[in-house]
Amino acid sequence: MVAESLPYGWQERSPKQVAAIVLLILMAMVLSFVELPVVPGAEWLKYDPSGIVSLLATILYGSWIGVAVAVTSWIPHLVTDPLGAFMNIMATVSLILVVGTVYRRKPCLMHAVLGCAAGVVVSSAVSICLNFVVTPLYMGATYEQVASLVLPAVLPFNVVKALANSVVAIVSYRKLASLLEEQEGNLSNSDQNRS
Repeated sequence: MVAESLPYGWQERSPKQVAAIVLLILMAMVLSFVELPVVPGAEWLKYDPSGIVSLLATILYGSWIGVAVAVTSWIPHLVTDPLGAFMNIMATVSLILVVGTVYRRKPCLMHAVLGCAAGVVVSSAVSICLNFVVTPLYMGATYEQVASLVLPAVLPFNVVKALANSVVAIVSYRKLASLLEEQEGNLSNSDQNRS
């Protein structure tokens, strides 16, 4: 009865996987409040490490779990900064969907790296396009002012942000995946011993 009430795709997940996903959501939510301005003169462009957790969720559990982590982690920001939250969600989701698609074709380190490289390009392009729509609403800037910020601020910020998230996620993934597999194996062994 409980399994039937779970959202699509969750019925096949073990309780340990569901707990791990919930922890990833909570980690991403907390990290979304750590905002660091990284481009001098463009203090509104802030890096937050929540994208790392969303990418980890994508590599470990698939694109849709990664999207769920990314979107859920930014829900509190929709109240205080709806346009900024929207921009961050779109940038992260575009990165996640590309990484997840490439990685799932052949789950290996090389495809994770290729997915991240392609994801950095797509995420940066999506962010630049959205800046032409959102920045005039957010800051009252003209299109010419936004265009003048693309090369010195918007492009470098988005490339560095997506690249940093990708590098840390790939490095963390190797260790986290082996730890989760080890824990899942220990859980299976203890269940067999009880039978």
